[in-house]
Amino acid sequence: MNWGPWSHPGYAEVLALVEERAGLVPPSCPASAEEGIARAMARAGLKDFDAYRARLLEAPAALDDLLIELTVGETYFFRTPEHFEHLRGVVLPELRERHGPEHTARLWSAACSSGEEPYSIAALLMSEGWSEHMSVYATDVSRGALARARQAHYGDWSLRGGWADRMRAHLRAEGRRYVLSPEVQKRVRFSYLNLALDTWPSADSGIWKLDVIFCRNVLIYFNRPTIEAVARRLHDALDEGGYLFTGPSDPPLGGLAPLESVLTEWGVFYRRPLAGASLSLPIPAAWTEPPTVAATTAPTWSPSSTGAPGAGTAAHPGIRPPGQPGGTGTMTGRPGAAASPRPGDAGADAPPGKATGPGASPAPERQGRAPSAAALHAARQALSRGHWREAAQHLGALDPDPDTAATAVRALANLDAAAAVYACAEAATRHPLVAGLRYLESLLLLGQGRLADAERAVRQALYLEPTLVVAWLILGRVLRRHGDPAGAVKAWREAEHLCDALPPDAPLPHADGESASRLAEVARGERSRMEAALAAGEELS
Repeated sequence: MNWGPWSHPGYAEVLALVEERAGLVPPSCPASAEEGIARAMARAGLKDFDAYRARLLEAPAALDDLLIELTVGETYFFRTPEHFEHLRGVVLPELRERHGPEHTARLWSAACSSGEEPYSIAALLMSEGWSEHMSVYATDVSRGALARARQAHYGDWSLRGGWADRMRAHLRAEGRRYVLSPEVQKRVRFSYLNLALDTWPSADSGIWKLDVIFCRNVLIYFNRPTIEAVARRLHDALDEGGYLFTGPSDPPLGGLAPLESVLTEWGVFYRRPLAGASLSLPIPAAWTEPPTVAATTAPTWSPSSTGAPGAGTAAHPGIRPPGQPGGTGTMTGRPGAAASPRPGDAGADAPPGKATGPGASPAPERQGRAPSAAALHAARQALSRGHWREAAQHLGALDPDPDTAATAVRALANLDAAAAVYACAEAATRHPLVAGLRYLESLLLLGQGRLADAERAVRQALYLEPTLVVAWLILGRVLRRHGDPAGAVKAWREAEHLCDALPPDAPLPHADGESASRLAEVARGERSRMEAALAAGEELS
């Protein structure tokens, strides 16, 4: 009899039960899966598949034991150090700035295995001065792994990572093993949790209103419906503004939950947007500090309007409706490249570097397809139901053409600031080499007061297009508000030099039609004002 890839149909029946109860996808290697099931059956003292399936149904511990065989509990201290560096250098300072020094950081290691991950989190927070202001939760589906985590005895294999030395100060050698110090152990609370079950988030377990979640290298085992359900619960478990780190091999979560996707040089992490986000987008033309405007009260526009209400004013500087001057700007995508015209554009046949070199005018700005009145209406309806991604799709923010995507993000910003932020982040993830989208993202983030994220986005824009004058201007503004006046002066000086190398009347990309001479004047004024304040020993915020 042909049983397909299985040596006995009982194996397929066991795995079908596992998928039903735990959401695990069918294994890619049937031989390994059979060996794992056989080992689990032997520990249960059973040889009959029907009897084993009955045991799995009635005894959760038996199912947990089988799940260990079907997944890989690979872990070590400070695995993927980029995540921990971002936690140390960005997340923790941002939490303290937003919540104050008495805030207790709440962090969760989901699928913690034998404990190396949550203990790494605890040790890092202790070293950063959070010892008395931290709550670290750790859960796993394996009760055996949790027992080993509580015992906290480790071998050399757990210390093989590049950041292993950061943990050695907390370990005491006992023969060929290491025992974790009680000071670190007591910081972590372990408990059983099956991520695939709808039993969380909950206040009783502590898995709610979390500042940071590490859920790494576990989603790869789930089928699509389970991934979607877990993504929604991860979002619900985060506090507003909370961070989610997943593994490099985990599936993308964009669109599965209202999480903001944030691209970094080392990969993507996610964030639950802050509630009541406001929109305040400075543009080089006016370059004043406008008052913030709540997204719920933002004026809207229609294609029949002669202009966007508030466009170019203090209410909504920098956000213009599609089709208006200064809509999207040039979308270039090569590191170090200036604007590249499309075939048929003026200058499209010029030799590389001729049309965009020093002293040459930038290529003309391009516009994407503007959303129709019907699309705007559908987007408003979607936003009223809380469906940001549906609104973004109606407007075209997820369009394969980056110019259209940027036009749509600007339109969305006039409807809902928070929606525009994470729609722009997703568009930038889809078009990772498009500097204009990163610049637009930095404007939106700066408008929300998220300085660290705005700096990250604008630096990515400048990596892609080092001659983007408006990005240097924004970087100067961000650094000034960050308390780095010297860095701000350097950024404004760079913008000034770039403008001086161009014809005075040359319009610049993303500058709403402003000329090189005008933006040189803006940069010179900002720089001079900062230098005068520094010379006088003043603080300029």
